[in-house]
Amino acid sequence: MAEHDDDLVVDLSGPQWQALLTVAPPGHEPPKTVDFDVPPTGGGQELRRISTQVVFTTARNERSGWAAWHVKIYTCAGLGDAETLRQYLNAQASALQRANTYLPGAVRRSPVEPPWAVVPVQVVRGDGRLEELSGAVTTRLGVPSDQIVAQLERRLPGWFGAVRPDLVLLAVSPQIEALPWEPLRHWPGTEHLADFAQLAAGIDHLHDLRWAHCDIKPENVCWCAHQDGSGYVLIDTDAATQADPPPRALRGTALYEYTGLRTLRLEDPEGLRHLTPGLLYAQDRFGFLTVVLSALAGRHWVDHTLLGPDPDDPARRVADSADAVRHALRTHWPDPRWAPLVDVLAHPFGPDGRIALEAPGPWAQGWLAEVRDAEHRCAAGSATDDAWPDERLAHTFARDIERIRDHALRGPATRPERVHLAYRAIGEAAQQIALRRAALWMSMSGAGIVLAALVLAAAAFVIGE
Repeated sequence: MAEHDDDLVVDLSGPQWQALLTVAPPGHEPPKTVDFDVPPTGGGQELRRISTQVVFTTARNERSGWAAWHVKIYTCAGLGDAETLRQYLNAQASALQRANTYLPGAVRRSPVEPPWAVVPVQVVRGDGRLEELSGAVTTRLGVPSDQIVAQLERRLPGWFGAVRPDLVLLAVSPQIEALPWEPLRHWPGTEHLADFAQLAAGIDHLHDLRWAHCDIKPENVCWCAHQDGSGYVLIDTDAATQADPPPRALRGTALYEYTGLRTLRLEDPEGLRHLTPGLLYAQDRFGFLTVVLSALAGRHWVDHTLLGPDPDDPARRVADSADAVRHALRTHWPDPRWAPLVDVLAHPFGPDGRIALEAPGPWAQGWLAEVRDAEHRCAAGSATDDAWPDERLAHTFARDIERIRDHALRGPATRPERVHLAYRAIGEAAQQIALRRAALWMSMSGAGIVLAALVLAAAAFVIGE
């Protein structure tokens, strides 16, 4: 039960778990208009356009488990719209939760606890009636049933103006901090690849369920640490849709639009009315490519080079051609030892890759495995390279500094905690340096010099943050 009478409380419960969320009043930002094109429940081709007013707020969990939550509050124009949107949001949330069910290498405790590939969403009725999602989760506003309408009618007008509770829907989800993407990575940030494993599995499983997220981009990917490890997760599922049958309209972000969709839209204003499941799966996979490259090469490089105009053909983007992507990556990472990684990263952007991106079967996990295998081949080639030791040391030293910096920046933390994270990473880097260099030339004094340099560089970074 809430501490204050003006609090709004949401119950989430399932087998052997419960969350009790106290919702904070929304801020003073004006409502945002969000339109949904919802397929009719009885079949047919025509979509139903539902326009909603949305405000955003947060909630805290009064029970054990995930503490901070994100809340979207939708207000509909009529009862028919509210009921149709409720059914649509529930179908969307159910598919996204099923995508989390069979993630590899993780122990699942409850749907509202990580690991996730997609952050789960729960739908709550504003009129206080019980809501079930796939028989596993029930939600309701946490007040006695005989007080629900009276309390909501007292609270909601102060939040939105005059509004009926039965026109309101709440979508609640665990809140995850935004990820600070590096703008440029002059050496591939391959240390991030392992954290994409569960996200790739979730995308493949979502497509098996004939659903697509449709808005995979750096802003919608966060990093989450949990008992079983860590990994990247998707947020903001408003654009998610059934892929089969495909919708007749699509929401997303133009900058991260898949080449095939972009061509369809530019050649024919009505082109997106001819969507196919393959195009929707390709949209997700193209977004996954851009996110992986944002981690490897830098967010600024992706937005301004990969998704920018091709210097040889300004009418198209670099991302519209595998050859253009390969050339851009080779320019960005000129060391020839990265050639195997560059080739695997560039391949999906070309004509053959486009076919693969639109294929009905799973793709993301297989492609990520190819990328990791290529990175291992690069590392093996580097270990046997006859390059001058000083050149190899400079290359490795820069990668170690970047790895330490990334480790210290991960997740929310105080400055002393970041110092601790940095020094722990320094110890690991020092061991790796000693092992790598012992076979070539490094003596104990050389190791001491490099370790001292790492300590000074990391300390300067943490203190100056």
